[in-house]
Amino acid sequence: MIKTKFMEELIKIQNEYIYLLDLGLTEWDEEYFVEFIEELNLFWKRNENVLNTIYEHEFPNLETIFLTAVTKIDLEYLQHYSMKVSGKICLIDDPLISYLNLLDKDLPPKMREKFSNVIQENIRESIELYKTASNDFFILPLRTVVPIEIVTKAAKQFFISLFEGISSIEDYFEKINTFEDIESYLKEPVKDWILFGWDDEVRANSLKERFTNFVNTEFMGNKEAPIGEIFFFSQIGYLSQGMNILFTMSTTNFVPYIRGNVPFRYLTVLYTSLKYNLNLDLDQQIIRTTISYFFERIFDFEKLNNISYEEFLAKISDLNLYRYVFQKLHLENKELQDTSLLDINLAINEFYENEFLPLF
Repeated sequence: MIKTKFMEELIKIQNEYIYLLDLGLTEWDEEYFVEFIEELNLFWKRNENVLNTIYEHEFPNLETIFLTAVTKIDLEYLQHYSMKVSGKICLIDDPLISYLNLLDKDLPPKMREKFSNVIQENIRESIELYKTASNDFFILPLRTVVPIEIVTKAAKQFFISLFEGISSIEDYFEKINTFEDIESYLKEPVKDWILFGWDDEVRANSLKERFTNFVNTEFMGNKEAPIGEIFFFSQIGYLSQGMNILFTMSTTNFVPYIRGNVPFRYLTVLYTSLKYNLNLDLDQQIIRTTISYFFERIFDFEKLNNISYEEFLAKISDLNLYRYVFQKLHLENKELQDTSLLDINLAINEFYENEFLPLF
């Protein structure tokens, strides 16, 4: 990577951030915790203008991908390896700030402890990635590119649009008192894609059975809360995350690298639902997101366990996953509605079997 003045500044910012993370992990306790949150918030605020300039002028648009919608990078599964196959410029959309600010709230002890453990693991992985691939991956607060107020408002509006005959959040909480109310007001098409948790499967059980299973096993809030409140919180996080990714894509023209079924499902639903209403032109980014999502699903880290990161980079230097699939299927400037997921999946499997695996 060419060392421009902006890149030198970015490397300096990243070094300072890793130092702060290391210090925070070393001194992690309740007394220091609030101070730690304030330090990180002030750090990113202080560097906000230069980062926005770098996003706009330094990184090539569709060649830059950002890992998002994750709580950790999963280095043990070599998922930074699979990400590197997709993009030359790799950014990590750091979830730490939103987690830290949430943890600073008055949370129940069990939820606070769980978030605390997730955050500490996230910090350890960020530090390890920095040591493994310094200045190759950049950990940046991309989700703060879009003001949280805009994301929250958009997510609530979309949540209300899931129902027939409900006009506002206040109207929702007034009319929804039982699960039968939810089923009665929920639009029929919504029931075919809505998910409750990472392991949920639409075809597995009825809507009520899936929701009940989510409440019993995954819901971290008050299980005795009104049913309307639990349902609201089962969806608003996914919708907010999807809106944030969508608006970040639109603002930066970068390509999101998404691993999980839930964020991929919600992002594509949000985009296809809002594309024409908001005059969005993100088809090429969504197609690339789909390609890397399918590649991630077949990537077998066990085949690469004994390959160092430097050796891996050398072996894949001539590979370009996006270029391979785009050329094979003639996807350049093609609209999303004119693409076939089956064809994309087949092309990725061909790339994996014939181009990627033979290198190892």
